Amino acid sequence: MRQFDHAVARPAARFGSAVLPAVVVSLLLAATGVAAAQTATDTLPVLYRLDKGSNYEQGCFGPCLCPVLIDTPADGTLVLTPAGFDGLFNNFKVTDVNWIVSINGTDTFVTGSGTYKVGGEVALQQELTLDLKVGDNPVQRFDSGLVGSTVPYPGIDVTISMNGMTCFDTVFHVATSPVPIDQIRPYRLVSGSSFQRGCFNACDCAVGPKLPMTGTFALVPLSSTPLWNKFAVVNARWRVQDPTATGSSAGFPVRGAGMYLYGGEFAVQQRMNLILKVDKESPAHFDSGLVVGGGTQRIDIRVSVVGAVCLDTVLEIHAEPRTLFRQSPRTDGDAP
Repeated sequence: MRQFDHAVARPAARFGSAVLPAVVVSLLLAATGVAAAQTATDTLPVLYRLDKGSNYEQGCFGPCLCPVLIDTPADGTLVLTPAGFDGLFNNFKVTDVNWIVSINGTDTFVTGSGTYKVGGEVALQQELTLDLKVGDNPVQRFDSGLVGSTVPYPGIDVTISMNGMTCFDTVFHVATSPVPIDQIRPYRLVSGSSFQRGCFNACDCAVGPKLPMTGTFALVPLSSTPLWNKFAVVNARWRVQDPTATGSSAGFPVRGAGMYLYGGEFAVQQRMNLILKVDKESPAHFDSGLVVGGGTQRIDIRVSVVGAVCLDTVLEIHAEPRTLFRQSPRTDGDAP
């Protein structure tokens, strides 16, 4: 008899107490644009957050003797969607990887997708495989191999690497768990939000019109210290309207995710740091830098393409929270 069948293989029976919350989460995610189930009976996505202990390493591992050159914490979120039971393993699609790590003092985005499976004939085993883009590097595959599971599902604690942690390698330790419903904070763009593209500063070319922008996103608390509060910006789903256009082409989408930070020792400051895909263009890095203002009651901030000189794309973001559930605070002490 398979021991795993009673532990994980039948989610509806094993996690019966979580069915109603999963439905509520699905409705919340649909309302905020974080993610959505396709039908009432289809598989439901679950938003996960990296917990304490998640990190990024690059350097030498055994049997080589050179040092580990980079060892830094990783923050962010990802989404797991059940993809069926194959008789031995529960399979999941992993999407919307939205992580950030500090490499040589620079905040570096990690994005991608992949698969996760958990199960086994006797002992509980797991495998996480992700195709990740770290900063400007090309997409590369990170895999844990089939290894033992040390935490009960739905928690995940596993190490993925490019070369099996042999000699020079790049490694992520992924410790993650589902985000509680009341810590998903939905927002909507309000009047004044806009998209503008053209020449700025002293450059001699035209500045395009400010086009109104609507849509939603959500904040997920990541960490809180006496000085700074850090959030993941989850699945920005925005649409730019062009009043001069007609028909189905009267606008275009802007999609993405990132991070939001506010706090400070004296004056309140904020920073929004995003990876956004404008219509059919390649994803681009948008950043506000650290500027005056900030908080979670209302967000007013401008982001633009990092490194753009003269020709730039500027987004004016004015957003207010949408209260769907009573929210609870998160601090560093909330992480396992």
